[in-house]
Amino acid sequence: MVVRRQKKTNKLRGQRSHGKGDTKNRRGAGVRGGVGKAGSHKHKFSKYYTEFGVKIRLKPKQKGDAVNIADLEKYLNKKLEKKLVEKNNDVFIVDGKKCGLDKILGRGQTTIKIETTNVKAVEKAKEKIEELGGKIK
Repeated sequence: MVVRRQKKTNKLRGQRSHGKGDTKNRRGAGVRGGVGKAGSHKHKFSKYYTEFGVKIRLKPKQKGDAVNIADLEKYLNKKLEKKLVEKNNDVFIVDGKKCGLDKILGRGQTTIKIETTNVKAVEKAKEKIEELGGKIK
């Protein structure tokens, strides 16, 4: 296959520095001034000293709970005690954001009716919930 792009080394033939500045700056590690805190001792030393070596990282995303259908009744009863889930007659009304439920998984069986909002559910879980007369929005 034909290469359409010229290699950088060939492109820079005939130029003494190859785009790297003065040739004396290419020798050894002298130009870099060392690694880390090297050479940081006089001007504004105390002002910036605390910032050396500190990396600011992102916090991990907070994930909600993922619960199997078999464990759902026990899970919802605990949340009901804390008043994070409502119950009308035999139907649990679940708001995923409010109670921390993120996803319903399809393993096992259940005997309760559930109406959910802001909750993801696997296909099998949806089928099992809708068979009992529940809803997933």
